[in-house]
Amino acid sequence: MSAGLAPPTTGWEDTTPDTDSLTLAAVRAMADRAAAWAAAAGGTVRRVDGLVLADALSPCVFLNAALSAGPVDVEAARAVATANTVDEPGRVGTGRPWLLVTPYPTPDLRPAGLRLMGHPHFMVRPAGGAAPALPPGVTVTEVDDPDGLAEWATVLAAGFPAPASPPPAALLGGPARFWLARTDGRPVATALSWTGHGVVDVECVSALPQYRGRGIGAAVTWAATLAEPALPAVLISSDDGHGVYRRMGYLPVSRWTLWHRP
Repeated sequence: MSAGLAPPTTGWEDTTPDTDSLTLAAVRAMADRAAAWAAAAGGTVRRVDGLVLADALSPCVFLNAALSAGPVDVEAARAVATANTVDEPGRVGTGRPWLLVTPYPTPDLRPAGLRLMGHPHFMVRPAGGAAPALPPGVTVTEVDDPDGLAEWATVLAAGFPAPASPPPAALLGGPARFWLARTDGRPVATALSWTGHGVVDVECVSALPQYRGRGIGAAVTWAATLAEPALPAVLISSDDGHGVYRRMGYLPVSRWTLWHRP
């Protein structure tokens, strides 16, 4: 490197603007969502080696999340593998499950104590458009009270499946919006939207098994996707949901990497 020249940037520094890429904006939005949930739940948020670690005190692996816009190495991953395995002042360390999310390929992180969850698609849907008509007998509403959040969490746990972990009521009225689909009055599907950094992050899409294949999951996903119609929507797709999202206009951009600590 020539004397006096600054080292080249990578595009994932904290100083990089959100508009640099939808991938960067998405990671930041997801990190904000995880941090807000953790803070509202009375948990902790900290930064270690470029990771945002958000401990929501939850039994659900998807809520205690570590996210990084940049590459993750084994040493950084040890922060996830050891999170809350040692008692903190005033709190019992429970060894809760954790999820590590990065848009980059990683080395083998098993030496750090993590297990590979997979390489799901990161998908983007351009702004605009309109949702199709709802299936007969289906309604989609936004949850606006603690009782509704508990109902939403019950459906999510049964549909995903995952341990029930009701969202803190403090999240209501902010960037997080909770969507619940009902058929003939029964709650059967969920989605969450988080707006930030110029994107709508769509999360927590689920439907009860006996109600799948009827367009209900798509209906609730449309509500989350168009929470802010002027912004593009982003999500990490499960294998089961991939075809639904493609039909909605989501495009696969890349495959991300997910590791977890059971």
